[in-house]
Amino acid sequence: MSSTPVPSRNDTAALWVAILLGAGAAVYTVVQAVLRIVEIASNRDVPVTAAFADSVATMPIGPGGADIEVVPAQVVLSVSDMPPVTLWSLILAEVVYALGVVAVIALVCLVIRNLIRGQAFASSTVGYVGTATVVVGVAWILTWLFRTMGANGGAAALAGEYPENTAFTIEPVVLFAIASLGALTAAFQIGHKLQREQEGLV
Repeated sequence: MSSTPVPSRNDTAALWVAILLGAGAAVYTVVQAVLRIVEIASNRDVPVTAAFADSVATMPIGPGGADIEVVPAQVVLSVSDMPPVTLWSLILAEVVYALGVVAVIALVCLVIRNLIRGQAFASSTVGYVGTATVVVGVAWILTWLFRTMGANGGAAALAGEYPENTAFTIEPVVLFAIASLGALTAAFQIGHKLQREQEGLV
């Protein structure tokens, strides 16, 4: 088994704090997802975030509350009586997002556990990091897909027809996170390979 120096007592304590914080974040994510799903399931005045391309609206933000034309990047719609496909899209978006976050937190905690045990470049550590990369990518794609379907369906429920000016939005920070995790996976793989080669020379 590949081994690395065991962290100091202070470092170990800090790593255990990170695990506890991760557990707290997982619980918080699940609670928020449940609350959101209950809100969606009511199908009454459900807040739905939607993006529209080059849409001009007016807001009372001028002098004395005068209406000023703005081009909002996103709006929050209050939608009721959505069709089942829209409801399930919004619910699945929350389920996938929560499962993805909890899974990634669990994998990161397993990586931290290996660090505490002095197994930074063990094959299991490489596997955890690689799996986390895949989970982030898959969860983000599915969450984005379901949220887009839900937003378009919510807008259609209000307008009575499918809107033609919905925007195609992608969060660059998520792409950067996926690329960073991919690079981290490669670094762990290289470290694992080098350590095995070094152990073979001993």
